[in-house]
Amino acid sequence: MRPIALLTDFGLADPYAGQLRATLARLAPGATLLDISHSVEPFAVSQAAFFLAASAPHFPSASVFVCVVDPGVGSSRRIVAARRENAEGGQDFLAPDNGLLGLLLGAPDAAPPRVFDLSDPAGAYAASATFHGRDIFAPLAARLSAGETLEDMGREIDADGLVRPDWAEARIHRAAREIDAHVLHVDRYGNCLLSLRAGTPPPEPVTALRMPWGQRRVVHQVRTYAQIPEGGVGLLVGSQGFFELAGNQASAAMALGLRRGDAVRLAWGDVRC
Repeated sequence: MRPIALLTDFGLADPYAGQLRATLARLAPGATLLDISHSVEPFAVSQAAFFLAASAPHFPSASVFVCVVDPGVGSSRRIVAARRENAEGGQDFLAPDNGLLGLLLGAPDAAPPRVFDLSDPAGAYAASATFHGRDIFAPLAARLSAGETLEDMGREIDADGLVRPDWAEARIHRAAREIDAHVLHVDRYGNCLLSLRAGTPPPEPVTALRMPWGQRRVVHQVRTYAQIPEGGVGLLVGSQGFFELAGNQASAAMALGLRRGDAVRLAWGDVRC
């Protein structure tokens, strides 16, 4: 049985994550169940997309990922899957077509994945209109874990037809010497993880940041948290493969007034703040 990795916004206070895991234990006995997180903020597709893109490389190479942050559950939104090949076989990712796969599909250092529409096989299950994670995604994942393939289950489609929200990639404006990015996640330390990937760095060191309401702040592009001046704001490549705004033993989110979902503009060169 292939291992199954779980990513949801179900939390741990309600029985939903437990019911998902129990369904998988029943339908895929012997499969190792792994958790990325069940603490994605409710309905926060961009945060889930970040968790998935940052975490997938650290999971077993044959994992099946069940990604359920699904504000449109029960609607006409599609259920899709992506397959990313690797030397040991490949990883499969099940998700609603709402942008959750956007960061994963846009990884610049990975081969283009194959994408499948699983809406038809999903329709064969008797499902609650409000809990497709348990009633549809879990059975599909169990089938993949047991050896079925996405080719057996669904119809291959063009990846360009999937939902790709604006936050799925940073935009570099070289002539204006600026980068538009979004805050994908604020971690428990107050670091603001951005949609700017480590593999596509700014052409020159960033010197300033403009917040959504227009205020500018000086930014120090550094390599470590310790290099950020006390009371200052740093920009660095974090352990998750994305750039982040951070403080030195302080919350950058609090200092800047930023939250998940905010758009920010980074600038380099002689920028007055």
